Amino acid sequence: MNYFEANMALLKQKDIRLFNKVNETEPKELPYTEMEGMVVSPHVNLAKINILAILGFGYSSHINEILQKTENKTFILVIDHDIEGFKSILSKKDLTHILKSPRVIFSIGEDPSEAVRHRIDQYYRLSTIPDIMIVEYKPATTQNAAFYQDVRKYLHEATLIATQNLATLAEHAPIWQKHILKNLPYVISSPGLKQLFGKFVGVPAIIVAAGPSLDKNVELLKEVKGKALILCVDTALGTLIKHGISPDVVVAIDATEKNYRYYLKPVEIPEGTYLFTGPAVYSDALPLFSPNIFFSGFGHPWLAWIETFIGERGAIKLGGSVSTAGFDLAVRFGANPVIFIGQDLSFPDNKVYTKGVMPERIKEAEEYAKNLNTILVEDIYGNQVPTTQSMWTWIRWFEYQIQQRPDITYIDATEGGAKITGTEILTLRETINRYCQKNISVKEILDDIKNKYNIPYILNLVEEMSGIVKDWSRVQMLCKEGQRLSERLKEAITPQIGKRAMKLWREIGHLYQRILEHRGLFNLGSWNLEFLLFRMEKASQISDAAIRVQSYHDFFSEIYEYCHSSCVDIQECQECLKKM
Repeated sequence: MNYFEANMALLKQKDIRLFNKVNETEPKELPYTEMEGMVVSPHVNLAKINILAILGFGYSSHINEILQKTENKTFILVIDHDIEGFKSILSKKDLTHILKSPRVIFSIGEDPSEAVRHRIDQYYRLSTIPDIMIVEYKPATTQNAAFYQDVRKYLHEATLIATQNLATLAEHAPIWQKHILKNLPYVISSPGLKQLFGKFVGVPAIIVAAGPSLDKNVELLKEVKGKALILCVDTALGTLIKHGISPDVVVAIDATEKNYRYYLKPVEIPEGTYLFTGPAVYSDALPLFSPNIFFSGFGHPWLAWIETFIGERGAIKLGGSVSTAGFDLAVRFGANPVIFIGQDLSFPDNKVYTKGVMPERIKEAEEYAKNLNTILVEDIYGNQVPTTQSMWTWIRWFEYQIQQRPDITYIDATEGGAKITGTEILTLRETINRYCQKNISVKEILDDIKNKYNIPYILNLVEEMSGIVKDWSRVQMLCKEGQRLSERLKEAITPQIGKRAMKLWREIGHLYQRILEHRGLFNLGSWNLEFLLFRMEKASQISDAAIRVQSYHDFFSEIYEYCHSSCVDIQECQECLKKM
């Protein structure tokens, strides 16, 4: 029986890009016979796996086997280099079960970096799961060993990025949510960056970062004003002001008071300069630029919900630093070329920042850098330069994003620092002479869009917030009961589990499930609660009863505290919105 048409109809619904690639491909028989027996050892508990990467599509039987043994939470990424062989299997096997599963994603015949990073980002948006299990279908992987070696490398990178994301959420998510609610009147009163997408097509955009190499060429930016879009990250603003340069835009997204205190508060903001920011930025930064502010979307679940009432602000990609945000904005605006200066992403000559940064901050950063574990990367001159794990992930982020848009010219005019593969290395003088010669009305474009913005109707949003407060107050009551039961269970635990302890285990488990099933809470609070759920999953794999009951107690306590503090912030936000 030929299954091709039925399989292709399902593939078209699942992945139109892969469907089109398969249509353009001639089928070719697989150069190996189907592997018999189990691919995964029966001793491996697949029910506990969150991300599973299958290297090799092969004849597909092993994928069905894995689907049956994993739970709905398991994301399965199937990677294969051979799209011709994949097309031949579409005719021979009924792939309905695989193709209909929303948790199975294919990467067939793609570049290894895209196979991993793009597909994980596509499924999770923000990956915080560092545990990736790899399953090899050896008949396939032996056909192209170099390809799958690269895939393993990128999977390892994905675990590092997820670990960093998880740590970032644990540290910053509470303050992000608090700031989103506090900044909401500004967000509602300001246009979204989405309004600027595609408004600077063919305009050169210069992303000014605060690396030490900025001191080499910052003076030349005076020639660029009015001939390019100058996007200055907040850390570099002091250097530009000291040299008499007014950027068109300051990009600031950091939620901490420190960034505001070191980089924005000490300088006098040039009249007419715009702030491009996110809704979680430190609140005191906003009055410095008001009303010249554009807000981005953030990917944060609270903002995603708020945008259903006020309209989308324009999601941007955040690669971990303010420079990555500036880069993504330039690309979305349609800018070409995209030009880096001050983008050292390393410590050339053991320097950390441009001289325009406050001496106090430079000293603090240099002391901090001394205690970091650095790695060596290639610089633009072919030498080795030290960088950190964080900056290395930013380098990789830039390189990946550059690969996605080969239609844009990328210039590294930093004149120092780490090499970013995919950029053309030029001096800033060469870049200006080649690309920045035409007059451009940047401020007129920004002013026009800002002045046309209309504040949306928000009464429904305010009313829905009241519903959340009532709902989460009930969750707090459940958490209080969970804390009480957990304390009783701690006292009841003995080497021989008695009836009283068993009853308490059941009651706690029931309460735990009731709270977990509260979709509104875990949708809106997912970033704040991600690390807690990660810890709960790890604790569930421990046999020690005392540790497990403590994990339940911590769960109820942290959920209670999250709901309580959120309700306070929501009510304060409502009062501010009612005054608008």
